Amino acid sequence: MDDIFLVGTTENGSELYVSELSKQTLADNGMQAESACLYLYETDNEPTGSGIRVLASLPTMDSVYRLVDLFGMRQAAV
Repeated sequence: MDDIFLVGTTENGSELYVSELSKQTLADNGMQAESACLYLYETDNEPTGSGIRVLASLPTMDSVYRLVDLFGMRQAAV
């Protein structure tokens, strides 16, 4: 994975991550890179997967904070 900006845990205990992702990581997930985006994703343990599942692209910091509130995330100990 790329450098992680935020690791959070939802109310049901799932860990979610926010970071920039490399073009290769995005391509591995069947996505094209968007300029200057952060991405919300979770780990994916499927043997045929790329190790993560991208849930959303976040074009602004405001969108990051809104999703953190929406998911009830709290910062996890890193």
